[in-house]
Amino acid sequence: MAVNTHRLNCANAQNPGCKCSGCGGSLHGWGGWAKLAVEHPAVRDDRRRVLNGEIQKGRAGELRSNANNRQASLDLARLGIAEHLFATDPRPRTEGRLERDFEVNDRAAMEFDNGRMNILADAIMIDPWDEISRDIDNLVQNEPTAQEIKKGLASHGWCSLLVALIQLIERINKVIGLFTDAAKQAVKKALSNHFTSRISELVKDAVVDIVVDKVWAALTRLLEAHFPLLGADTVRVLRMLAVFACPSVERHRDVYQHAVVPLLGDAEGFIAEDVKAQVITLFTAWWQRNGPEPAL
Repeated sequence: MAVNTHRLNCANAQNPGCKCSGCGGSLHGWGGWAKLAVEHPAVRDDRRRVLNGEIQKGRAGELRSNANNRQASLDLARLGIAEHLFATDPRPRTEGRLERDFEVNDRAAMEFDNGRMNILADAIMIDPWDEISRDIDNLVQNEPTAQEIKKGLASHGWCSLLVALIQLIERINKVIGLFTDAAKQAVKKALSNHFTSRISELVKDAVVDIVVDKVWAALTRLLEAHFPLLGADTVRVLRMLAVFACPSVERHRDVYQHAVVPLLGDAEGFIAEDVKAQVITLFTAWWQRNGPEPAL
């Protein structure tokens, strides 16, 4: 089977959507934003100037309701999240930058959002991917089909899984509830619903089992390392990760409803008011034109 390849433009979410069979969506988007969150503030200032310059307005100064503006406004919100991760990271700066490495056994790293988010992302998205990829290769024994399956996972597979975890954690108050068979089946259903690939239902179910089983094993290891799997802090960083990773929020209503909107309303106010207003205005108009508006 071919060796996985993953392009930088996928990590940086430079193209709309994600069709990267090299990462199957497990590295899409969030890696670029996580890197931006440890850069010197001037780097984020430059990104903000570029994004603000991309916002299109009509002759009367009104915000145009188009895909370009939805993407740019959402990226400005993502940039606000990256600013928050940088500002609340207590570690010393080196020439204005932060280190990117976080260890799951570093208790101090679990105490702030940047550490929590990166530890979670490494554990449930990066670390299991090679095994997931090999298991898919072994399952189908056909390289084009394996690549097609991985591209299917890249299309909202991981952000669907993250939203399912968010909803699950919000409903339970004891960690034992996270590891029930019913909880696992709920996550499998969420992934299956957003898994787009021209394969049989039998193969699809087997792929979903592979992914969720590996993620469940990763969650178990996090629990063993005393990572705080429950609570508002974990839900918040899972939301950040889902927003960073989603290849197209305007095509994924659940990410908007369960990740974007709560982050816009976060009490810490790390997303600027003008950006909040732009996102809400643009996406409210979008949902009204494209089916029932999500319940907020």
